[in-house]
Amino acid sequence: MNRFREGLARAFPWPHAQAAALPDDAVVCRCEAVTAGELRRCVNELDSREVNRAKAFSRVGMGRCQGRFCGHASAEIMAQASGVPIELVGRLRSQAPVKPLAMSTREVQA
Repeated sequence: MNRFREGLARAFPWPHAQAAALPDDAVVCRCEAVTAGELRRCVNELDSREVNRAKAFSRVGMGRCQGRFCGHASAEIMAQASGVPIELVGRLRSQAPVKPLAMSTREVQA
């Protein structure tokens, strides 16, 4: 499986330059309608050098997908705007989907 993953990574490399060069009006997070410009504003005006700090200001990665679609692109944009390697901006911490339970729900023994 690891050889297959490596082959896919070589055949379809992540477009680092494309994500970082998105125009300011490009929507990065579809769930929360966060644009590349908003992420750059978080870096430049709000001094958000870490992606979870930008999440607090912009709501990037807080929608239904929990950052599964926008997480990597938002990190690329922030790294480029900060002038640091992507490893330094971190990754979005996701929250597991939670389904509320009624107080009267009992544990079922299997």
